[in-house]
Amino acid sequence: MSSELNTVPVWVLLGARHGDNQQLLAIAEAMNRPYRVIPLKFNRAARFPPLVLGTGRLSWRTECALQPPWPQAVLAAGRKSVPAARWIRKQSEGRTRLIHVNRPWAPLAWFDLIVTTPQYAVPRRANVLTNLMPFVPPAQDDASEPLPVDRAASMPRPWTVVLVGGNSRPYLLNEASARLLAQTVNEQVRETGGSAWVLGSPRTQDSAMAIIEATLQGPVHVSRWGHGENLYRPLLREADRFIVTADSASMLTEALLSGRTVTPFTLPARPHWRWRLASAWRTAAERHPTSVTARIYEWAVDVGLLSAVRDIGHLQRALADAGMFGTDGRPQEVATRERHATLARITQTISR
Repeated sequence: MSSELNTVPVWVLLGARHGDNQQLLAIAEAMNRPYRVIPLKFNRAARFPPLVLGTGRLSWRTECALQPPWPQAVLAAGRKSVPAARWIRKQSEGRTRLIHVNRPWAPLAWFDLIVTTPQYAVPRRANVLTNLMPFVPPAQDDASEPLPVDRAASMPRPWTVVLVGGNSRPYLLNEASARLLAQTVNEQVRETGGSAWVLGSPRTQDSAMAIIEATLQGPVHVSRWGHGENLYRPLLREADRFIVTADSASMLTEALLSGRTVTPFTLPARPHWRWRLASAWRTAAERHPTSVTARIYEWAVDVGLLSAVRDIGHLQRALADAGMFGTDGRPQEVATRERHATLARITQTISR
């Protein structure tokens, strides 16, 4: 590892989640500062909460050496990356700023800035910035990724593009919901005419995709993730409308930013007892914000004993309330405003 890489002011810690990593890289690229990407490797100890793991290296490692000069800021996301970010700050004698994306599963005061979205329900704090949508880069000209000409010519317009996610606790793409999704697509195509493109994602199980494919009718093309072709970017540009399974914030956001009509498809929830308990506690706290229940809940979140549960339904409702699924929502303007606000807060945090 060359010493030049250690002189960059921002280190980006990449974890195991593709969506988190893409958001971190989008932020780092937009900051217009040199940055260093550091992939983290985790072991079984990473299952323990950050409160237990502290600032050591018990749960993580890197392929590259981490040595001074230490960065001005660390960008990270997810629970598993927290010990690594705190270890780096400890080596810098507290000078490195910690900027965390989504939710930290740890005491909120550990971080200089937390950038989050509604599904994580992170409490309002001076160091918490809650945006409506995840940070995504401005739309790019994807003309360099054209659709296969023969295939596009065989698909009559208008095109309904279906973005299929998968299991994302507590939501399930099971046999029943896969069949219902396909029936919803059939009804859409019968109503508007045209054809449907159905795209799987890394979380889409082959069994669910097989049910969808078997239930679809009419002109349709099904593209499974990892089977050679990558139609996602071209179809974001070329679609006439979208149906998106509401388990992925990034898929919903990118479809909305296309400027086309987006219909979210809600997957059924099968929450475990801890999810139900945390959700009920949070709901009670929101309804009675001055109650003892609310004060205990916020204290537990603040000190890292309780993490706000991820509920994509909160994001979907927030987007709907803001008119993002209607014709006058102007999601591109909202995203641009939030990008500028996020970058300004990060710059302010680093310069403080």
